[in-house]
Formats: sequence, C-alpha cells, structure tokens
Amino acid sequence: MSETVEIDERSAAVDTLGGVIGEAGAAALEGPREQLTESALRAAFALWEDPEVRPKLLGILQAAVNSEEGAEQMRRFIAEQLFAQAGKSIGATDLDIYQMAEFLGVPPVNFGAAAGQVWGAVLMRYVVKLEPIASIPVDDLIKLINPTLHRYLGAAQ
Repeated sequence: MSETVEIDERSAAVDTLGGVIGEAGAAALEGPREQLTESALRAAFALWEDPEVRPKLLGILQAAVNSEEGAEQMRRFIAEQLFAQAGKSIGATDLDIYQMAEFLGVPPVNFGAAAGQVWGAVLMRYVVKLEPIASIPVDDLIKLINPTLHRYLGAAQ
C-alpha cells in the first residue's frame, strides 16, 4: 500500500473516531453530567472493537508514536476536532480545549490526563495485549477507567 493511501486512510479513521466521540460527548453535554465520560468511552470502544475499523485506528496510533506527522495529526484530532464537535451541542462553533475546560469547570490539563488514560488502555488492550486487560469485556474495561475519567472531566457539577 502506498504511503499516500495509508495517510488518507488514517485521516479518514481519525475523522470517524473524532466524529463518533465528539457526537457522544455532545449528546452527553446535553444530558446528565455524570454520563459524559461513559458515553464518550462507549463510543470510542465501539469503534476499537469493530474488526473493520480497528486496523485503521491501530495505524493512527502507530503513526502517532513513530512519526512527527502522525503525532501532529493526533494532536490536531485531540485539540481541535473533538472539542469542535462537542461544542455544537452547546451552540458554540470552533470550540477549543480552553473553552471546553471553562464550560466544564475543569483545568485544561485534565483533558490531556483523560486522553492519556484512554490511550493507555487502548495500547494495553489492542497493541500490547496485556492480560487481563486484553480479554475482559469492554463493559468491564469501561467500568474500570470511567471513574478516573469522570474525576478528570466531570468533577465540577
């Protein structure tokens, strides 16, 4: 496969992941605050568990840790797309990490900590395949990491 095709596929996968997680976050912002992190986690892991989507997401992860271009793509995805998508639910356009942090009443650095928690779980489950993380049901994994994400992003009520 050519490098251009791989980059295009990674970009499409990032857009898909960002759209799904952003939409879940947007829906959660409209609902009870305690649902915010769980909804986003369920949306993300639904994609990771999809055997057709997972290889593309693994390509994104591999590119992010192996090249500056891939890392930049991941930074843009986290910093821009997720917050812009979620901001639509509160009537904000071009929402960024700082505006979302202000809206949620949490420090902006908490988003990085939350992302690290999720990407760490993804890495252990789908790349390293560390047991028992690799084989526990997704619902159990979500129950395991959701309290930490909620502490980072949902503490201010």
